[in-house]
Amino acid sequence: MKVIAQTAALQEALTLVGSIVVSRTPKPVLQCVKLVAADNVLTLMATDLEAGARYQVTAVQIEQEGEALVPADRLNGIVRESSDEESLTIQTEKDSIMVRGSGSRFKVFGYDPSEYPAVADFAQDADFQVASATLSEMIGKTLFATAKAHSHYAISGVLWEASGKKLQLVATDGHRLAMAKGSLPKAAGRDVRAIVPAKLMSLIQRVCGSAEETLDVKIEENQVLVRTSRAVLVSSLVQGNFPKYGDVIPKEANRKAAIDTGRFEHRIRQAALLTNEESRGVRLSFQGDQVTLSSRAPEAGEAEVTCPITLEGEPVDIAFNPVFLLDALRVAGTDQISFEMNAGNKPAMIRAGNDFVYVLMPVDLG
Repeated sequence: MKVIAQTAALQEALTLVGSIVVSRTPKPVLQCVKLVAADNVLTLMATDLEAGARYQVTAVQIEQEGEALVPADRLNGIVRESSDEESLTIQTEKDSIMVRGSGSRFKVFGYDPSEYPAVADFAQDADFQVASATLSEMIGKTLFATAKAHSHYAISGVLWEASGKKLQLVATDGHRLAMAKGSLPKAAGRDVRAIVPAKLMSLIQRVCGSAEETLDVKIEENQVLVRTSRAVLVSSLVQGNFPKYGDVIPKEANRKAAIDTGRFEHRIRQAALLTNEESRGVRLSFQGDQVTLSSRAPEAGEAEVTCPITLEGEPVDIAFNPVFLLDALRVAGTDQISFEMNAGNKPAMIRAGNDFVYVLMPVDLG
């Protein structure tokens, strides 16, 4: 194999596929990236046996087709430190590769490419298509609410539901739930329901390109495939039963407050300054035309700030983890949110427009 690749394009590809490569494994080949030069395209592949990626670099000149398998961190480091070079020449020499720039030369020992596990390609028709910008925004509004502990439980991923021309993503960690809705350019070929791992969600968001680009999505029995103009991403699905989220979302609320999103976020940040691990909560007192946010931390002090609101219903006091509130307000995407409650000990709900719902359990401050 011998190729001359544009350095910037090569670095972009390595950054993506390199994020899948595992740093510690008893199988050295899983610490590698596979390069395949054929049909005027250089394809980079990586897998950790659960997730995988194929990334095509078209800004190349293929002088000799072939394959190579090389440690990802070594190649990534060489390309990153060659950012001042317009192009790099990559050539195989048995199981090693030579990387040459205008004033540099590297020889990296690799492995037999035939030892690398297969990385699935997107060869079938898509179940549905979704605009890149739409999916990126929906991921931003849900991914943060997944369970962070490493597990294969259903709540460690995001539930995807596609039906007709509608797509819905739902995530929960047991303390809060985020749901985002979006529209598809054309009706899905079939109804789809699958739990997609958080790792793949992050990768999808990274490859989402221009607002005009459309992504293809295919859900199979045990895996999901996503195709962009440059990449194919694949991952095993999270197994298990996702919680019945419809039972968590309050059907109605007897108290609703309309609040300026930016101002409310600022006031929560202020109140959170005097919280600690032992008193990780901010009390919100909704009354009249304002909400009073207060916090107290032993040996630190206390805070009280106010924010104007328009309240429908009776006054109510309710407390939350401020981090969970801020997570939702950062991604709300609207100038104003609706804060809906029933009682101080019941879940509350934030609505931002018609496409984002966030349900949050209150905390007991005693």
